[in-house]
Amino acid sequence: MDFHDALKIAGGLGALVLFVPMAVEMIKDGGAGQSFATWMLWAALDTILTISLFLQRGNYLLPLGFAVGGIVLTTLLLVKGRFAWGRMDSVILVLVLGCLIGWRLGGAKTAAVAATTGICLAGIPGLVELWWKPQRKVGNIWGWYVLANGLAFLGGTSITLEERFAPGVFAVFSLLMFVASRRRCVSIPPLPAQ
Repeated sequence: MDFHDALKIAGGLGALVLFVPMAVEMIKDGGAGQSFATWMLWAALDTILTISLFLQRGNYLLPLGFAVGGIVLTTLLLVKGRFAWGRMDSVILVLVLGCLIGWRLGGAKTAAVAATTGICLAGIPGLVELWWKPQRKVGNIWGWYVLANGLAFLGGTSITLEERFAPGVFAVFSLLMFVASRRRCVSIPPLPAQ
């Protein structure tokens, strides 16, 4: 095992370990505010990304950590009976189907780009919510995700899509989430009465 392999392993394990606080919280609060359907679809996107990168002999350990973590959270929410289907779940389902169609038409590279993009698009509502309601505790986890994604990015052996794209994009998205969590919340003044 060389230095790059060690960084890839550290990034993948880091991503997986960061699901532990979320799993503990779900067990404590019964999965309040979480949806089985949403986590199942995110796990599907992460699995598509993992398999497509594995088939390309790329940097697949990071999304594997996300996929396994997502499957664990999905299972916990299923056990807690937190099945609900909302508008966002329909959007994520379209992203999953789009990734599968992209894979069929364009191959594993297309699937990797589509899944990476889909994962970030599915995270935008969370980013917006964190921007308007900053939470330092949540932000701390995103800070650790910046590190895990950064390690996986540095673990890439070449500057190629299959080695650096997903961890690079995820590192930037995680950094945005971290920054949003640290924002000083300013109340919006009410509109003048007319």
